[in-house]
Amino acid sequence: MKEILKKIKHSSKVAVFGHQSPDGDCVGCLAAISFLCEKFGKTVDAFVDDEIPSRLSFLDTKFINNCEFDEKNYDLFISVDVADKHQLGKYSAVFDDNHSTISIDHHSIRDLVSKITYVDKKASCCEILFELLTLSKFKLNSWVATFLYLGVSDDTGCFMHDSTTSYSHYVASKLFDYGADFATVNYHLFKLVTKKTYELTKKLDEMAKTDNGIRYVVVSQKFLKDNNCKKSDFGDYVNTLLNLEGTKISFTMIEIQKDFYSLSFRSLKNYNVANVATKFGGGGHSQAAGGRIGGDRDVCLNKVIDELKLEIQHKDASI
Repeated sequence: MKEILKKIKHSSKVAVFGHQSPDGDCVGCLAAISFLCEKFGKTVDAFVDDEIPSRLSFLDTKFINNCEFDEKNYDLFISVDVADKHQLGKYSAVFDDNHSTISIDHHSIRDLVSKITYVDKKASCCEILFELLTLSKFKLNSWVATFLYLGVSDDTGCFMHDSTTSYSHYVASKLFDYGADFATVNYHLFKLVTKKTYELTKKLDEMAKTDNGIRYVVVSQKFLKDNNCKKSDFGDYVNTLLNLEGTKISFTMIEIQKDFYSLSFRSLKNYNVANVATKFGGGGHSQAAGGRIGGDRDVCLNKVIDELKLEIQHKDASI
């Protein structure tokens, strides 16, 4: 961490990157690392090759993607909460070609290579950023504390996921002291249901299917168009699928381009969907992961289900 702080201190203009399909942890980390760079007096810009989901619109995220990216304008490049270079999208080439790169992450399965890599398998990457900010001696304000809490709360499922640790609770308590607006964050992440989401969920419930402990839904581009929605509108529906009694693994398969699908997986603690996600160009955590797959709809669906069945069979046989 001292090496990271030293590198930032000796930089001039910094570009920071999060992963595609950004969640609260990703956005929280981008806010925290931007705050840190600004405290060092550096110019900093944040980028994600994707839209910020509507579920996070209650916070001001205009600092992300607020300018055009030109690699020549920066002398330091930092990724946060990114495990796979493909999750950087159009910015992945920066980490292939540049020698002034830093990666800060908490995923156990990863392949992003950078000059400086700091990985700690904490429940959220924002917990790492909290440590980094603490080490820097800069005093946190309520703005960055709220964003850090956003990451901790989102990645722990409001402290209900198996990945939650005593340290997660400790960080949250310190962020309370710094003025984090935890009530607003928790309301928007875990309580509020928009009318649009409510209507969409009813339709998805009708489309959902179950196969030997696997519950899933496949969403076509036609469905997105007919219902005037986008991938980010699905929010935590993959968690809703998992909550049905008897479900061991859930997933959504959303067509983001013709014959090209985004995959999101969730599982009970006995099953590791990160292992499955890596087979589809992705990764993540053991109980929450994602990937992508292209080709004929039914062929793709069968491939995903077959891999999930193997994971269930393997783990059930060992219990």
